[in-house]
Amino acid sequence: MKLRLIIYSIFIVSNLFAQDYIEYQRIINRIDEDVLNKEYFSAIKRLDSLYENFDFIYSRHCFKALQICSVSQDSLNADKWLEKSFIQGVPIWMIRTNELTKHILKYTTTQTTIDRYDSLRNIYNNSVNLKVRNIIDSLYEIDQQFTTKVNDGFILFRNTYHGIRWLQNNKKQFTILNEIIDKYGYPDERLIGLTRDLEDSSQHIKSFNFWGPSLMENKTYIMLIHYYSTPRADINNKLIKNIKLGYLPPYQFGAFNDFMARWGKKKYGEFEYYNVWHKDPDNSNDLNIEKRRNYIGLNSYEQQNRNMLLYRERRKNHTANSEIILE
Repeated sequence: MKLRLIIYSIFIVSNLFAQDYIEYQRIINRIDEDVLNKEYFSAIKRLDSLYENFDFIYSRHCFKALQICSVSQDSLNADKWLEKSFIQGVPIWMIRTNELTKHILKYTTTQTTIDRYDSLRNIYNNSVNLKVRNIIDSLYEIDQQFTTKVNDGFILFRNTYHGIRWLQNNKKQFTILNEIIDKYGYPDERLIGLTRDLEDSSQHIKSFNFWGPSLMENKTYIMLIHYYSTPRADINNKLIKNIKLGYLPPYQFGAFNDFMARWGKKKYGEFEYYNVWHKDPDNSNDLNIEKRRNYIGLNSYEQQNRNMLLYRERRKNHTANSEIILE
């Protein structure tokens, strides 16, 4: 009996360590290449590996999987990913509105899952840490009040009175966010779910049709971008751990470091670019930047720029809601 318990414990521990979300992101990057090459069978095989090996899958990647299943007319996998999408918080109105995923709702294979929408939605709601989400929502509301005054307040007070209060608030809120990270993990989608207002289609359907699917929780991201807009010490060690655990998307980590590299001071250390938000002006660092990006699971800088240009072209041509989303 003891031996069986030991073997089971080893299995559980090894499974937990196997769920490395840096590798997860690398698989997602390879799926993008499959999509652009129209190799949908390969993309579905890679998606299967995510489904089988990772407990948590980001909602935007569930949605991407649905789009790939629709394009390849894979009705069996479509049902599997429809169920996963509901469990990860994707509202059904988004699936109805997207030009690719709306076809999935007509498959005979998906009707039982559609009927279970409310119960699957409850699984999502029960997975959300409401205590932390309420704190983040409150902090973000305060952040936006101070930020609005800095951007739009009386011009003589923007960089003086309002600016000083904004900086003080950034520091105060960072202390709270840092405590949350230590206790619960980085407060992004895995911990606090998607932004609440996504449930209301009337607020988003117009922008959804123009901008395409947007499934992200970015309140903490925005608050920390504001915090790192002035010289600050980093918390990179704990943030990298959160990337590996699936709490922090790699692009957010890269952006924080770009701000530290651009606006930091040497007394806080030597910060390095990831070319996510700000680009290193010294091109001789390009090779090292690619190594840094790969280390945390980001796609290459070239792929990032290509995807951004494709996205701009889709918006210009009003096709963002009828193309498979990219990283």
